[in-house]
Amino acid sequence: MTATTIPIHLEDPVNQAILAVSEDRLEGFQRDPFGTIAETTGIPVDTVLERTRALLEAGVIRRIRQTLMATNLAPGALVAWQLPAEALHSAFDFLFEQDPFSGHVVIRTTDSDTPGSKYRLWTTLKVPQGYSLEKHAAYLANTTGATSFRPLPLRPGRWPHAAQAHRTGRKDRGAGPCH
Repeated sequence: MTATTIPIHLEDPVNQAILAVSEDRLEGFQRDPFGTIAETTGIPVDTVLERTRALLEAGVIRRIRQTLMATNLAPGALVAWQLPAEALHSAFDFLFEQDPFSGHVVIRTTDSDTPGSKYRLWTTLKVPQGYSLEKHAAYLANTTGATSFRPLPLRPGRWPHAAQAHRTGRKDRGAGPCH
């Protein structure tokens, strides 16, 4: 088939089958998404590729992509840490440099008389599936000298943005033990 004879309307049963699977029935990350669509629909992979390309080029579909939702892979929370003033910067350094599950490490500048001002160190924390976020946070509190911590569980896709920071950090994730 040439590009001009490939059906590009949504009423076409082959296009409907491809789009129904690709939009609603693929779960998780697929190493071969077109192969998975072909297998699920019973349509040859060459036809899936040809139709998808034609729909894209005609502007019927806007883009082709896989979205990996990291928030769905592991439990996560925004954690507020209360630390003695003398331990604040060393705790920041530890969480930023040594804990592979802490991210967006922030020291807040606060007015001393506002609610929550005793929690100056904030991080996002994610632990691998099967591990306890609460236990890892307790381990971190013990290691850093935190006197208290408050995990605030996150909803998928709703990572907070930190404001009023005088020291912030992000780092690449590495493998490491979770306590």
